[in-house]
Amino acid sequence: MSDAPLHARTLNEVRYYMMVHACAACSKGPWVAAETGQPDKHHRLTFKAKCKNCSAEQTFEFLVDRSLGPQGAKSETINPAGSPSEIIDVAQWLSLFYMLVESAASRDTPTVSRRASYQAALCLAEALKFYGDDQLPPATAFFTEPSRQTFAQHPEKFARQRLMDMKAKLPALPSMARRINRDDWVATKKWWQFWRR
Repeated sequence: MSDAPLHARTLNEVRYYMMVHACAACSKGPWVAAETGQPDKHHRLTFKAKCKNCSAEQTFEFLVDRSLGPQGAKSETINPAGSPSEIIDVAQWLSLFYMLVESAASRDTPTVSRRASYQAALCLAEALKFYGDDQLPPATAFFTEPSRQTFAQHPEKFARQRLMDMKAKLPALPSMARRINRDDWVATKKWWQFWRR
């Protein structure tokens, strides 16, 4: 565990961090925590987790701005601020985006697929927070050596216009949020399968 706790905006951001943070022992993961609980009165969250690949254990400590999103425990809110994450870099957000897109494709029910697609869209929005008006993210948008190497080898995958084109294939986030849990809602187009168009 590092000396200083990591700054997370919400528990959802903590959850995504655990999905993409590599294990120091095997360089894989993801990390699995039996239960993260809730931050204490000082907004500090401490818990133990195990690497799913090699079973190494590690203690994680975060300072969490908000324990829950605006709609409570079911909220998918990651970072209500306009500033980018301090713990998940642009390459990791894009990895999460593609991971959740694949997860949505393998789901059996439209409701679960819509939720995974909404989560993917939120991760894409987080990646875009690292960009200003430039077409490529700054060097400070990459926190890890694997991320920097990926950017050096495939900068075209980080082109802002490419990400904006992917975002344009999706409905607006508020529209997606309203529909993810509605079993009675029938779409004329399966927008949660946007990657197949």
